[in-house]
Amino acid sequence: MRYRPLLAILLALCLSVFAFPAEAAKAPLTYDQIRNTGKAAICPSVSDSSRGRIEIPSGGSLKLTDVCFQPVQIEVEEEKRNGEKEFIKAKNILISAATLGPIKAEVTPQNGGLQLRVVDGITFQPTTGQMPRRELVPLLFSVKDLVATAQGSAIDPSTDFEGEFLVPGYHSSSFLDPRGRGSNTGYDTAVGLQAAKDEFAPNRKVDEVSEGKMSLRIARVDPSTGEMAGSFVSIQPSSTEQGAMEPHTVRIQGLFYARLAEDA
Repeated sequence: MRYRPLLAILLALCLSVFAFPAEAAKAPLTYDQIRNTGKAAICPSVSDSSRGRIEIPSGGSLKLTDVCFQPVQIEVEEEKRNGEKEFIKAKNILISAATLGPIKAEVTPQNGGLQLRVVDGITFQPTTGQMPRRELVPLLFSVKDLVATAQGSAIDPSTDFEGEFLVPGYHSSSFLDPRGRGSNTGYDTAVGLQAAKDEFAPNRKVDEVSEGKMSLRIARVDPSTGEMAGSFVSIQPSSTEQGAMEPHTVRIQGLFYARLAEDA
C-alpha cells in the first residue's frame, strides 16, 4: 500500500515523457527553427487520404488564403541540331527563395464551371535555372493575375484548373545595367548614345511584360479543415534582360496548397 503513491508518480513521469514529443511536434516552428533550413520554401501538405469535396455557395464564392506555389523542377526549352525542340532539366539555384506565397485567391461559379482568380499576395519571385552546360537562365517565376477555369460545381480531387497569368519584367524600369543604361533612367536617356540607340540592341531597353499558361490539378481535399493540395505545371518565358536577348520558354512543375479563409 505504501508503494502506491511512488508508482503513481513514476507512471505520470513516463506518460509525460511519451506525450511531450507529440505535443511539441504540433507546435508551430519558431523563426530560429526555420532560419537557414529551407523550410520556409516548403508548402504545407494535406493527407493522402483526404478525398472530400468543398461545395461552392450558390451565387457566392470561396475565399482562399495561404495559397502556396512551390517549384520543384525547372526545364528550359532548347533546339536540337535537327531543328526539334525539347525541354532540358535545369538546376534551380535559388530554390529556397522561389516559392510563391502567401497568396489570396477566390473561386467563383462561372458559365457552369469554376473560376480561380489570384487577387493578392506575393505572386512573383526572381530565380535562375542553370543548364547542364553551365548557362544561366534568369526568369521571374510568376502567377500574377492568374485567372483559371475548371469544370464542375465543387472543388474535389478531380478538379483541374487551366488559365493564364502575367509575367512582369525580371528588372524594373529603373534598373540600370553595368553601363548605366535603363528603360526610363540611365546615362543614354539623359545625355548620350541617342544616335546609336536604335542601332545597338543592348541600348534599346524596354519594359517587358509577357504571359504564361498554367495547369493546376487538385489531388487532395479535406473539408474538415478547408485545406486542398495538388500540383501545377506552368509555361512562361524567361527574362529578356529588358530586350537585350531572346527569351527561353521555361516549364515549371511544382506543388500547390491552399485553405479556406476563416471568413469564407
